Amino acid sequence: MVIVTAIVGAYAGAVALGGFAAFAAQAALSFALGAALNALSPKPSIPKLGQQESRGYQANTKGSALDHQIIYGKVRVGGVIVYDEATGSNNKYLHRIIAFAGHQIEDFSEIYINDELVTLSGDGNVTSPSKYSGNIRIRKHKGSPDQQADNALVSESNKWTSNHRLRGIAYLYVRLNFDADVFPNGIPTITATVKGKRVYNPTTSITAWSDNPALCLRDYLSVATYGIGEAADNIDDDLVISAAAVCDEFLESPASKMFVGGDYRIKTVGNTDFTLYGAPNNNVGTEFIATSKPSAVYLTGVVETKKFTCNGAFTTALTPSDLLTDLLSSMGGSLWYSQGKWRMKPAYWTAPVMSLNEDDLRSGISVSTRHSRRDNFNVIKGTFRGAESNWQFTDYPQVTNSAFLDADNGQESVADVDLTFTDNTIEARRLARISLEGNRQQLTVQASFGLSTLALQVGDNVKLSNTRFGWTDKEFQVLAWSFGLTDGLDLQVNMTLRETAESVYDEVDDGVVYEKDNTELLSPFDVPPVGLSSTVKTQVIREKLTNIINLTVSSGSPERIDHVEADFKLSSQPDTEWVSLGSGQLGIFKALDLEDGDYDFRARAINTFGIKSAQFAYLFNVSASGLLAPPADVTGFTAEVNGSVINLDWQPVPDLDLSFYRIRHSPDLTGATWANSTTYVDKVPRPASSVSVPAKAGTYLVRAYDKSQIGSVNYTTVIVPEANIQPLANTITLTDSPTFTGTKSGVEVVVNRLRLDNYATAPSTGEYLFSDYIETLDNTVKRCRVYVTALTLRQDDGSGLFDSAPALFDGGVGFFDDLGGASQFADTDIEAYVSTTQDDPSGNPSWSNYTLIKVADISARAFRFKIQLKSTSNNVTPSISNLTAYVEYN
Repeated sequence: MVIVTAIVGAYAGAVALGGFAAFAAQAALSFALGAALNALSPKPSIPKLGQQESRGYQANTKGSALDHQIIYGKVRVGGVIVYDEATGSNNKYLHRIIAFAGHQIEDFSEIYINDELVTLSGDGNVTSPSKYSGNIRIRKHKGSPDQQADNALVSESNKWTSNHRLRGIAYLYVRLNFDADVFPNGIPTITATVKGKRVYNPTTSITAWSDNPALCLRDYLSVATYGIGEAADNIDDDLVISAAAVCDEFLESPASKMFVGGDYRIKTVGNTDFTLYGAPNNNVGTEFIATSKPSAVYLTGVVETKKFTCNGAFTTALTPSDLLTDLLSSMGGSLWYSQGKWRMKPAYWTAPVMSLNEDDLRSGISVSTRHSRRDNFNVIKGTFRGAESNWQFTDYPQVTNSAFLDADNGQESVADVDLTFTDNTIEARRLARISLEGNRQQLTVQASFGLSTLALQVGDNVKLSNTRFGWTDKEFQVLAWSFGLTDGLDLQVNMTLRETAESVYDEVDDGVVYEKDNTELLSPFDVPPVGLSSTVKTQVIREKLTNIINLTVSSGSPERIDHVEADFKLSSQPDTEWVSLGSGQLGIFKALDLEDGDYDFRARAINTFGIKSAQFAYLFNVSASGLLAPPADVTGFTAEVNGSVINLDWQPVPDLDLSFYRIRHSPDLTGATWANSTTYVDKVPRPASSVSVPAKAGTYLVRAYDKSQIGSVNYTTVIVPEANIQPLANTITLTDSPTFTGTKSGVEVVVNRLRLDNYATAPSTGEYLFSDYIETLDNTVKRCRVYVTALTLRQDDGSGLFDSAPALFDGGVGFFDDLGGASQFADTDIEAYVSTTQDDPSGNPSWSNYTLIKVADISARAFRFKIQLKSTSNNVTPSISNLTAYVEYN
């Protein structure tokens, strides 16, 4: 299957924005319209000046089966005589109905009798010119869906009844009183300046009168009675909204001696007044709308006018393809059908949406550098019709450019462009200039591209770079787009591109530019610069954590670069210490196995001739610090009590250099800290994320450590209340605090706290043996649960001062009352030991060796306990305030 979208332009041939359909060759026009619109009109034709169907009815017309007239914007037209009846004695009165539009209109703004503007009284009687007073009555009907029959005609007619409502038909009912002196040439011709159809605006969701070309075009696409009849979902309203906004922009224009009779809209610029000869001066900065057409009104000064408007009429005899072309001409626009939607774009500049180069090509490039003589022109002239010309077909000032004449060897080639929906010379010249300058953008490219161009659509602008043709980001517009399988079953996008430029759409005649921008071949000694960027990561290689810095070398002109060379060094080293990262294609160069520190990088390009770039590109102070970065904090820490065992579980820490987890415990149920707890499980090696420990009430704390023994910034806690521990029937305790009368070795008691007696230099240890033993209550061997609890405090005699803080002030751990980070350290610990006997402890018992315990189930008659105090930091000691040994059994 092949999906094809092609552009419908107001211009010749395959031109998207430049040239008009009125002077396009027949074959070229057919190609521009594409398959979708050709199906609407089996025999396209190019409208000719004066053709009734393309300009509407210029006078009153009679016929047995005439076509409806459709009016967009505001225009003076005639109508179709649909009813004549004579009444009164000697047929004194002629009743005539003239249908002006086959739809509801906004208003009949002005009415003319034989080209004379008339005024009406409230009941429709003509009051001026005075010769018509009492002889002509004109009643207006705007064609609303619930329109009633004219009651005056019903009362005076012998045939016209209240059932003759002409709903949806805008008409004038005219009653003429026979008078040979008033009407010496017979029945007069009656025309009107009509504000035409109300159109839907997707920006406001309101249907109202507008002369905006985009809204008028949308209306024709959506109306079923005389238009294309497309569903609203099949029209890209986002592009309609954008197009309407462009058309409504005000542009500065000189307006010396510009006729502005009628309802011509003008906006002053800056602080410059404009002068209306024959009418009062308008205020600066406001909009002017003439409510009547004086016989001679001219305007001078610099003003702003709308960019594009649509004002014209046509009959339903006009083919859809021709009418679409005429409507598009009012905004110099394009229309295409793509991906199930109608899309439009007026003549304005849009920034390129994609950059393409040789890497995107899937075929050779076919380039056409010039139009054929048939499609080439350097002068545009044509006609328009509006208030300036008293609604007569008139030539607008022709547009040409001396640079184009010079390029064509002085041979003038004229294109006749009739603008059927443009009603003033400012817009006509603007459209003609855009067409002329767009036509001189003649480079056309045809090629197949990769699937990245699926995102493009007809009307988009792109940048194309190609070394062979000397194009660097040369701007092109997508004229035609198709997608399908090649003979080799390769999916490709085929596109036709036409060169374009932003200056085509400005208000400056700068055509000489377009004769000089076709190529930009460079000197072979011109080597483009490169850009540098970096990413830093850590990676475990052979069980070793290492820093890696990826240096990315890029260029805006990669097609001009054969390869690049890159170097690096420590930022602290001199320029003589650069180390090569190697040479290769644009892309990533890796600096491996780096220690923590800051590094500088440089690179330069080398072209196919071996010419090196004159200067390196530099990237300074790229920091690698992965080796010292702590692992992430542990999350999801939970405790599940199962009898005498607690299962601790947590979410694995993702750090690559994770080594193990450490579990600590405190009997405190509130306020426990890492420093004031004791080690319960020294190491839970990765990848484990759970551990079972003997059940003991209190707070459990966990921390992750990497291969450099660096712990996570914060510890994570879970509390096991006393009530969650399974109680045993008998509990015997031995509490040695606060007097601590047991045997001491390397420890002392100070203010009722047990601590090391010499801890100035680490490591330091001490031992305390409980003052007594515990025997079972019935003096028999029992299987008992035994453990020791101690409330500890990390005592740091060197902390609390700014000079002793372990980090920079901004990076210090803890609060102002914890400047040394005491709550975070784990440099103190307490270990509990038990020794047992099955003999009578009061006699001559045989005691076992002391065994390290957390919570242990042991069969014995008596138990004795000791603890060891440890410190691994200078001037730091554990300080114990409560020390109790427990023996429990059933």
